[in-house]
This record gives sequence, structure tokens and C-alpha cells, in this order.
Amino acid sequence: MPVVVRPARPDELVAVGELTLAAYSADNGMTREHPYAATLLDADARAREAVLLVAVEADGRLLGTVTYVRPGTPFAEVGGPGEAEVRMLAVDPAARGAGVGRVLSDECVRRAREDGCAAVVLSSGSWMHAAHRLYGRMGFVRTPELDWSPRPDVDLLAFRLDL
Repeated sequence: MPVVVRPARPDELVAVGELTLAAYSADNGMTREHPYAATLLDADARAREAVLLVAVEADGRLLGTVTYVRPGTPFAEVGGPGEAEVRMLAVDPAARGAGVGRVLSDECVRRAREDGCAAVVLSSGSWMHAAHRLYGRMGFVRTPELDWSPRPDVDLLAFRLDL
């Protein structure tokens, strides 16, 4: 399936938020009542404060999304100076296994290189095993010193790709 990655358009933001929550729900059963659900649904904030990317088919069907975060900007969590971040990678559950996550991640790495970053870092839920395999295939390495828990019931594992 040919996939195009581009910045999200304003008219897509609600759908991007819904897709993000659906992907997280498929991974761990997250519901709208979960404290993080409002953040996942708020694609408008990601589009304002970071680079919100989407993957679409030729007919425009939304397949996935990712947030590319430049160093020192509001959505940065674990990155240091000169480190871009990948946040909220989400693929429509119906499109999984088709390489959508890879093309979105590759675009973040490309942008980080273009921005002159030294590395790309990210946090991933301990339950997101398919994402961990993807990051490993891309050359990311586990970076346990950056692991963290935003809530007692959520463990986030950190990964880093030196550029």
C-alpha cells in the first residue's frame, strides 16, 4: 500500500486524536476515562506545539500519526539538548503490519537529521512490544537511565538512536 507522510491538516485533527486513542486502546485497553486519554485526543495541541504528522493512503484515508518534537519545545519529555523526540506513534489497528509505523518513524529520524540533532529519543509503554521491535530494527537502543513513570501504574521505557 503506498503511504504518504505529511503534516496533519486542521480538518483532520479530531480524526487524528480519535485514531491515537484507538491505537492505544488496542494496545492496552485505554478508555476515554483514562487520565492520558485527553492528551491523546488533543491533536490540536500537538499540531500547535510540535510537528504532528500523519500517514495517509492515496485516497486520503488516515492510517497513522506521530508527533515529532524538536529539542526544548513544550512536548519534550526525556530528550536533552540536541535530541529530538518521537511521541504518540499510533497506527490504526486495521493498518498494522503494513509498515505505517516504520514510515512515520523514518520521517521523524529524517527531520531530526535535517534539524541537526545528535539523537532521537522516545519513551514507549512497557506493554508496547510491537513498537519495541520496530525501534530495535531501526537501530534504537534501550536507554534505561531515561525510563520513567508518569503514574504509579504506567512504566515508560526509553530508547535512543544516535544520528
